[in-house]
Amino acid sequence: MLNTQWGLMVWTLITFTIAVYILVRFAFGPIQRLLDERRQTVQDSMDVAEETRAEAHRLLDEYKTTLAKVRTEAEEILERSRTTGEHAKAEIMAEAKAQSERVLTQAHEQIERDMRAAVRELKGQIAELTALATEKVAAGSLKAADQQRLIDEALAELNVDQLGMEN
Repeated sequence: MLNTQWGLMVWTLITFTIAVYILVRFAFGPIQRLLDERRQTVQDSMDVAEETRAEAHRLLDEYKTTLAKVRTEAEEILERSRTTGEHAKAEIMAEAKAQSERVLTQAHEQIERDMRAAVRELKGQIAELTALATEKVAAGSLKAADQQRLIDEALAELNVDQLGMEN
């Protein structure tokens, strides 16, 4: 059966106790401290990662808000630009129309002045021709008053309305 040697058992127990004491004192303590330090380092890293993630979410939200603001401002600027462009276009068109109307009015006035001058010149030439013709017909027997009366009658008979102008 079992042969027990009490001396061997006591020395085994003493050796075992000394080994456990040495292990606890010099091995398990430092190993536990290393494990605790490692656990704390991992926990700190996780805390930093969580803070970084929260900061990234905050920055992302801030970026989205800023981007929405910038888009709104860009749309407002584009709308103002369109409005300003349309307003400028309307002003330019109105100015161009006014200028063309001024030029057209000036041209009509110049044409009318030229027509009147031409009609006056034509009347003068007709008067001279009438006086010349009358003089030749009458062979110099008409007086100045008669010549003027004949000129006035010839001019009265002349249809100036057909020329498009009045006296």
